[in-house]
Amino acid sequence: MKKKILLLTLLLAGGLFQAAAQNFGGDPSQLRAFTNSLHQLDEFIERQNMGIDFAETDTYTGTPYNHPSYLPGNVYKGKELLATNVALRYNAIADEMEVKESLDTPDKEAKVLTKSPDIYVKIGSKDIFVFVPYDGGIEDGGYFQVLSEGNKYDLFKKVKKDFTPAKKATTSITRDIPAKFADKPVYYIVTKNGKFYELPSSRKKKLKVFSDNEKLVKNYVNSNNLDLNNEKDLIRVIKYYDGV
Repeated sequence: MKKKILLLTLLLAGGLFQAAAQNFGGDPSQLRAFTNSLHQLDEFIERQNMGIDFAETDTYTGTPYNHPSYLPGNVYKGKELLATNVALRYNAIADEMEVKESLDTPDKEAKVLTKSPDIYVKIGSKDIFVFVPYDGGIEDGGYFQVLSEGNKYDLFKKVKKDFTPAKKATTSITRDIPAKFADKPVYYIVTKNGKFYELPSSRKKKLKVFSDNEKLVKNYVNSNNLDLNNEKDLIRVIKYYDGV
């Protein structure tokens, strides 16, 4: 467990999946006030777009987002439910959470959600994203997806994308190659005191992260025919490790 990122001490202590009762009940004026107060002023979605228009989806393959379309979701502050059924989408390239008043709101009116360790979102039925500062600062912090919460360890995913620019055909018998976004997620074991341990990409090296419990985890993986490079299997292994 060598690579560490410092950080989170606030959000997980009380459990991310428990929320208080306050919400806006679908009142459009209150939802509008909410989005106006929580997005960053003058920060629009026309930045860090790799020189292409993300709206022109036929010019690239893959997606720069966690999901190509906005999805309904909730926004929380600690245990308090701030708003329900707003439109959310995570921009992995810019590492920003885009928010609209509703799914029917034009994309051009989307804004960037304020980056704060106190605010987290639930997109769709299960995708929880938290913002984690770095060394106490917002500027170098980032969003992480919470895949599993345990008593001692949590599993976070950093949604990352490899970008390959478009290439024009060089001869009459070749064709244009569109730009490409490829998923390159990075996984972290997170302790309850906020230390992040990056999991290596190889299966064998992942086992080394479990240190003194490496043999136990390896036996569990082998006996259950699990693949540490498969996200669902990895979640299962981390839950087992949390109970060791």
